[in-house]
Amino acid sequence: MPAKTVAFEQIKKLMGWCPVYKKTAQQTKQFHDFANMVPISGKTGNFLEFQISNVVFPANTTISLAYFMISFNLLLRLKFPEETFLFLVDLLLFNFSYYLLVLKTFEAAVLVDRSGVRLQAFRLKKFNIPYEEIESIKSYRLEKRSKKMSLLLIIGGIALCGFVVYMAVVKGEWKILLLLISLLPLILFAMEKQKTQFGNLNTQLYIKTKHKK
Repeated sequence: MPAKTVAFEQIKKLMGWCPVYKKTAQQTKQFHDFANMVPISGKTGNFLEFQISNVVFPANTTISLAYFMISFNLLLRLKFPEETFLFLVDLLLFNFSYYLLVLKTFEAAVLVDRSGVRLQAFRLKKFNIPYEEIESIKSYRLEKRSKKMSLLLIIGGIALCGFVVYMAVVKGEWKILLLLISLLPLILFAMEKQKTQFGNLNTQLYIKTKHKK
């Protein structure tokens, strides 16, 4: 059973041990829904403390993408080759800081204990959700990427590489090419980390709280 499905089942059991819990019907084979009808406490009854580490938070992905786009645009504003030294120094600082940011996102985890559901490295910090604050939990099974979509992504990647090479050789815009080459070790590291740590990401888990934060 995938780790995220296990997390969903364990959280559901934790809240379901309370006698006031009322189950809701499963709507489809690909969709699971659990609603907490009455505020309860995770500090009572039996419980199993556990932690799931193969987790990716979309909020972390958004932060990484925003940081990359902002840094990318700032680096492109530097004139080349007049400001080559400054460009290389900023490129080094960007790669180092971006590596630390990506490394931090890989620390994402979901910990369930007596206090509630704790999201670790969520938006680069810890976020605790008490059991009484949880309104519902929904789980969606993700479909595998089709061969057609994979082919389109490969074609798009080849076209992008061709455009970058054209800009560097014909137009003399070497900044984009240097930036992408400098990110190659980080890309390979992230791909390997993704393969070893997040190989079975096939479920999306949504926790809805009663008081939005």
